[in-house]
Amino acid sequence: MSYWVREIAGWLLVLIGLFLFWQTYSLLLQKRVFSAGPSLVMGYVVFRGGIHLLKVAVAAQAARNLTGALTSAGKSPPRAVARPVGPTPAQQILPGPKTSRQTGPPAGRR
Repeated sequence: MSYWVREIAGWLLVLIGLFLFWQTYSLLLQKRVFSAGPSLVMGYVVFRGGIHLLKVAVAAQAARNLTGALTSAGKSPPRAVARPVGPTPAQQILPGPKTSRQTGPPAGRR
């Protein structure tokens, strides 16, 4: 149920955002630049919110289908492999560059 609510709300927000863009365009045709600015910002925010809701709805549907496929096959969802959090062992550290013990700049830059 919530998938369809998100989907419909997302499309409504996209349509409202497109209407606000059309309103901004008509204000610009009337040479009302300062009145078109806030309308443009509102249209952008509403349009992007609608696109985000559509992406969330599709992701929710994909996640629902994924868990159904795993349980029907008799498998449990894969678990992430835990890695140690402690310090890196000395054997896994690569040595750094070898430097000479000069105190001044290199010979070519004097």
